[in-house]
Amino acid sequence: MRGISLIIVLIMLIIIGVTAASAMRSATSEQRATNNMRMDATAQQYAEAALRYCETQLQLPDAARTNTLKAAVIPATTFAASGWENPVTWTGTPGSGGASATRTPIPVQSISTSGITVVPTTLPECVAETQPIPTDLTHTVTVVTARGFSPDYSRDSSGNTTGGSVVWLQSILNL
Repeated sequence: MRGISLIIVLIMLIIIGVTAASAMRSATSEQRATNNMRMDATAQQYAEAALRYCETQLQLPDAARTNTLKAAVIPATTFAASGWENPVTWTGTPGSGGASATRTPIPVQSISTSGITVVPTTLPECVAETQPIPTDLTHTVTVVTARGFSPDYSRDSSGNTTGGSVVWLQSILNL
């Protein structure tokens, strides 16, 4: 009889061990998913901050705007050939022509959460371009495209994302 109770105890220990390992794996997976959602939400907030900053700048008189968003710098493009879709706009040197001339990293003091300044590793940024309205080519709108990055964002030398999140937002202003 003593031998049987030892076997039963060993079987119960194996069952408890497998159950504990399964619970730990599930908790780790849930934690990873939650962290990814938090990083994506943070990137979304940074993109929104960039979009609002650039919209606010564009609604100021031209002389009061930041240099990269002055009317003389904003290129005229078409919906078919938008500058924001060109990788050089985002990877080239700001001011290197086209929409990259308006590439504006958001000042650190414009990014805050609950009154505490939080500085992301990669600052959110935006570009602006004017485009004719397809149904009325005599009027133009200003298209603002913003990008926000999660704190764990990383990229390769070509600007391709290798880790983290990037959120893109766009608005159209009729100025």
